[in-house]
Amino acid sequence: MTRPSAYPACLAVVTLLAACHQRTRAVPVLSSLTPASGDIARTALIDVTIAGRGFDSLNTVHFGRVLLRQVPRTSATSLRFTVPRDDEQIPDRGGAPVTPLASGIYAVKVTTQHGTSNALPFTLSGMVR
Repeated sequence: MTRPSAYPACLAVVTLLAACHQRTRAVPVLSSLTPASGDIARTALIDVTIAGRGFDSLNTVHFGRVLLRQVPRTSATSLRFTVPRDDEQIPDRGGAPVTPLASGIYAVKVTTQHGTSNALPFTLSGMVR
């Protein structure tokens, strides 16, 4: 007499565990920006550290409408990006000339394969047109 194969049962368990793992990975959550403001006229680059959770190895940072793609996390709870100086990385901007970003408040969000985070404000000043 042959015994039933354990393969279908094992496959069902592996499938269930994979589904549970995917559901436990939540959208990223941002807790702070350091710094939360910057004067681009005083420095060539402004590096910002985002603290939070749920980051992937590569993330998309939204700085207003500008998308900074493939931003690596620096740890399980942080990632770092450089504030863009212009609108070159706005999707679907067409053939319009590249223009500097204006001073103002920009919403910063992070998108991973699991979704898009809450937004935190970054105040940009010192932009000259």
